[in-house]
Amino acid sequence: MSTNISLTPELEEYARNQVASGLYGSISEFMRSAVRTHRKQNIEHNIYLRDMHRELAQAEAEIDRGEISPLNMQEIIDEVDAELAARKK
Repeated sequence: MSTNISLTPELEEYARNQVASGLYGSISEFMRSAVRTHRKQNIEHNIYLRDMHRELAQAEAEIDRGEISPLNMQEIIDEVDAELAARKK
C-alpha cells in the first residue's frame, strides 16, 4: 500500500534530519516508525483510561456501600506516586 502525505516545512526538515543522522534509511521508514509510536501511545492511553474508569466505578461502589475510609491529602499523593512508579516498571 502506498500513501502520500504532506508535511509542513518544519516537519519535513525534521524527518530529513532523522534520516541524515542515520537513524532511519528513508523518510518512509521514519514515518512508519512515527505511526507505530503513535499507535502504541494511543493503545497505552486507552488502557490507562479503561483502568481509571474501572477504578472510579469501584470507588463509587465502595462509597455507596460506606466502605471508604478517610484519607488525608499526603496519603492520596503517596498512593498516586506509588501507582505511577509501578506503571513505569
